[in-house]
Formats: sequence, C-alpha cells, structure tokens
Amino acid sequence: MSKSSGSERKLKQRQCLICRDSEEKSMMLRLVVDDEGRIWPDLFQKAPGRGTYLCMKQACLTGLTDRKLGALRNRFNVQLPQRANLMERTGEVLRRQLVRLVSQFGAVAVLGRDAVMHQMWKSGPLLVMLASDAGDALVQQVEDGIDKRRKAGEKTILLHGFSTSFLAEAFARDKISVAALDTANVSTKLQMFCDWYVRVKELG
Repeated sequence: MSKSSGSERKLKQRQCLICRDSEEKSMMLRLVVDDEGRIWPDLFQKAPGRGTYLCMKQACLTGLTDRKLGALRNRFNVQLPQRANLMERTGEVLRRQLVRLVSQFGAVAVLGRDAVMHQMWKSGPLLVMLASDAGDALVQQVEDGIDKRRKAGEKTILLHGFSTSFLAEAFARDKISVAALDTANVSTKLQMFCDWYVRVKELG
C-alpha cells in the first residue's frame, strides 16, 4: 500500500523547464505546443498531447528566454522566437480566469478605500487587491494599514499588480482601485493565479 501511495505521489511531480526542480504539478503551469509550433499555457492541464511545465517562480519567468525554449525542439516542432508571445498569451489567459474567479466573490468582497480601511481594523486574515495605477495617497494609506495589521499579528496578503480597469471588470463596477477579501473565502488556486498574473505583468 505504501509503495503504491509513493508511486502516486511521484507521478504528481513534474520538472520545471527552467530551474529543473521537481514540484507538485498542480502548482505549476503546463505548456503545450500546437500543430503550428506555437506554445500555449494550459492553465487547467487538460489540453491533449504532451507538454512541459514551468514552476512560475520569478527567477524562472525571468530566465524564460527563446534560447531556453529552444530546448523544446528535442520533443516538439517549436517555432522561435516566441517568448514574448507566450508571455502575452499567459497573461491574457490568467487575466480572463482571474476575472471569472474574482467576480464570484463580488457579494462578499469589500470594495473601495473607506470600506477596505474599515475592514483592516477588524481581526482575521485578509487579502487586499490594490491597483497598480492607484493614486499615491491611496497606496500609502493602504500600505500603512497593512503594516499595522502585520505588526499586530494579523495575516494580510497584498496583491499590487492589477489595474483599476481589471478590478472594475472583475467586480462589475465603473471604477475600483482597492478591494479586500477574507482569505477564508479565497481558494489556494485563486491566490496562486494572482501571484502568477502579477509576476507575468511585471515582466511585460
């Protein structure tokens, strides 16, 4: 029984294309190559055919060059260069999925500066989504509030890579620069996709 369980755990491990470290495949991004040699992100790891995996750490995203992608030619008919297109496709796939996921929390999300700052005074874990194009005064106020929460021992996650238009689309509002969610309502998958999206957008 233990041997079977160990085999099952091993099957779930995949090696990152860049750093070559092995990790749980559900925590990695699968990449697939279509018939025309284009590389696509397979966010839910359901696309047919063989693929490769990327751990999505900042260092590996930075190291994802066309030269590194060239290693895929040993297994696939890959057309190069396309690193820039792959990053663009990945960012767009993540954006669409995040809008879908975040919109599901519209009823329980705390939206806007006053509501979010009020929520920060309460105890309990909190995930704060702050627009990258928010005003300096709002950014400073939110960061000060988060700093106070952390010093008080309150778990607070800050995600600061979304535009106001993204948050507006996700929460179906005309404009929104900051939002907060109780992390008890937020899945690990959502947090992971948020981290990935921010990293991809930072690299452009």
